[in-house]
Amino acid sequence: MKAVIVAGLLMCVSMVGFSKGNIFVQGKDRLPVKAQNFINLNLEKERIVYVRESRTLFLRKEYLAVFANGLKIEFDSDGDWIDMLSDKKGLPQNLIPENVWLYVKEYYASTNVMEIEKKRKSVLRVLLSNRKEIFFDSEGRKMNIEV
Repeated sequence: MKAVIVAGLLMCVSMVGFSKGNIFVQGKDRLPVKAQNFINLNLEKERIVYVRESRTLFLRKEYLAVFANGLKIEFDSDGDWIDMLSDKKGLPQNLIPENVWLYVKEYYASTNVMEIEKKRKSVLRVLLSNRKEIFFDSEGRKMNIEV
């Protein structure tokens, strides 16, 4: 019986130790410098509503910056963006890699880019407003389209 209780306590303690913790703060000063520079360069006029700092299972920090215009950008602990999402009208053109932008405007002119996610270092997943997903390699070449 004691072994069951001790095992239960150890499981609870380990779950608490590995759980994600979220910290909500105002402003971009909690973001890594590289993320701050990205925002200053590309979104200087947009207002940040809040920044959420969280830890992954392996205790790496990740950051989510939420803007008043509905834009959400997730950054890794180094300040590189991982995911950009717009709930409303699509991502601003200046955030979309040029080759991706040109491809979308040529083949899907009436759509907007709603999300760009780095799946791995060499693959971008692009979600369009018509719900199609397009995958691009690191050079911006189309790899696959999922309907």
